[in-house]
Amino acid sequence: MRSFSLCLLLMTTQAFADIYVVVSEKSPMSHFEIEEVADVYLGRKKTLGSTYVDQVLDRTGEDRKRFFSAVTNMTESQVNAYWAKLKFSGSMRAPDKVSSDQGMLEKIIENPQAIGYMTKEPPASSGVRVGLHIHE
Repeated sequence: MRSFSLCLLLMTTQAFADIYVVVSEKSPMSHFEIEEVADVYLGRKKTLGSTYVDQVLDRTGEDRKRFFSAVTNMTESQVNAYWAKLKFSGSMRAPDKVSSDQGMLEKIIENPQAIGYMTKEPPASSGVRVGLHIHE
């Protein structure tokens, strides 16, 4: 029974093991490092390479917790406090929230200078490409 529980735990962890940072296929952004993505999502930079990022798209719930933990090594409450300070100072606008993978795909496709993330690999013909694949 103990080994069954361990296998179940490992399989559950495996199911939630990847994060895909995505951009439009029409985007000049192609591949980026995790530090660059962290800088954009924390409002430290507005560019990836030499490309201006017009729209930063965020998720909600467990996907958001996992993303910020993997990319910034911060908890969700730390990220919320960080953005509250920035918004209060009036210096930055927090990333736009998107509630589903489909919604993320639609927003990324319509804006070639947007960036977002998904927990499932986007289909090959989806109109987006993966710029960073994070294995947790």
